[in-house]
Amino acid sequence: MKTLIAEIALEEALKQGMDGARITQSEGLQRAWSLLSGKPDRLQYAAGASLSIQLYQDGRYGSFSTNRLDEADVRGFVRRAADLVRLLTPDPAYKMPDPALLYQGNCPDLGQFDSRWDDVDEAAKKERLHQVAAEFDGKAGVIASEVEYGESVEHFHLLDSSGFSGGYSQTYYTLSAECSIQADGDEKPQGWWYDASLFWDRFAPAGCGKIAWERAHRMLNPRPLPSGNYPVIVEHTVASRLVSPILSALSGAAIYQQNSFLADSLDQSCFPEQLTLRDEPWTYGAMGSRYFDSEGLATRPRSIIENGVVKTWFLNTYTAEKLGMTPTIEGVSVPVLEAFGAPDVVSMMKALDRGVLITSFNGGNSNGATGDFSFGIEGFYFEKGQVQYPIREMNISGNLLSLWSRICNIGTDYRETTRWKIPSLAFEEVTLQ
Repeated sequence: MKTLIAEIALEEALKQGMDGARITQSEGLQRAWSLLSGKPDRLQYAAGASLSIQLYQDGRYGSFSTNRLDEADVRGFVRRAADLVRLLTPDPAYKMPDPALLYQGNCPDLGQFDSRWDDVDEAAKKERLHQVAAEFDGKAGVIASEVEYGESVEHFHLLDSSGFSGGYSQTYYTLSAECSIQADGDEKPQGWWYDASLFWDRFAPAGCGKIAWERAHRMLNPRPLPSGNYPVIVEHTVASRLVSPILSALSGAAIYQQNSFLADSLDQSCFPEQLTLRDEPWTYGAMGSRYFDSEGLATRPRSIIENGVVKTWFLNTYTAEKLGMTPTIEGVSVPVLEAFGAPDVVSMMKALDRGVLITSFNGGNSNGATGDFSFGIEGFYFEKGQVQYPIREMNISGNLLSLWSRICNIGTDYRETTRWKIPSLAFEEVTLQ
């Protein structure tokens, strides 16, 4: 990607008297093909380029973006943006990052870009799409199925007035399959599965349709389960739903605004000793790996929670200034929960003897200020390590700190199709209604 236009924008910003400026230039391409019940349904193609401009002047700050990237338009856009910034009320916390905290470059490639991107044969993509769609053929009860193949490439570059310059390119391939099947009455259980990879040679979506059908078929004939307290296993496909509120509560904005149930948590033991959550942003070939954030702040492997003790708040330059602290990073890159106990769902069910396996969250909410939550769930009741019957239309509710105090197992069944390395989780007695 040629970055000349970003350099022109930076030059114009300084010419307009800005104390500091940060320019982000990105170019991307997305394509998708889908089949509905085996027949062509949608073809999508989107290509675009944009420029994001952040300007600083005497405590004033403004963020602007445009997709008109010829030189005359960009210079005029920056001039108008600078005029607007001068009208803003100053806030001393708005400032450029300390250059010492920025990524310094010269680190090994993180394996985010597939050099085969331009060489993969279109027929091979079509073949994989139809191969997965054919997995629904002859499957009992299928009413409708949808299979979608998608791919994208993004080129990104950031430079600022302190001399920072850094960029990356990333490719992404994905294939998803879902279906609904006919049950007795009006019930139409649904199932889904997907595969994703940064590299075509590691992309292996075969079986997604079969798994989607199996997941739908397992939900036939659900039964009511009495309200009460049950041991609970949360499948690795949805376990991140219980981790994301923790990371949100550790964000600088939530803490500064006193809208976090972890507002006074730094270096405090807020979770059980067996809970360790790390950020591993330098993992080669992992989705989400990066050397710097949107400000250019350098990432590093770090403990977020270590043996139950909160070790990191996610602070950009602004929130760090507000809190009188040193910036860390804007947000998590590759969160990894450290395992203990049984490795997967099957082993956990045997260890717990009885309980509920959650395979889907349906709606609900979490209060970031208090940690209280209530989520709709679907899944299965199990006994003696074996699934007995599916359950639906139940809720799991409580407080996140209380819930995590009951963690009794973190598996090793991480999915490689997402940047969140959150495996299956097991909790002791949890309230279900």
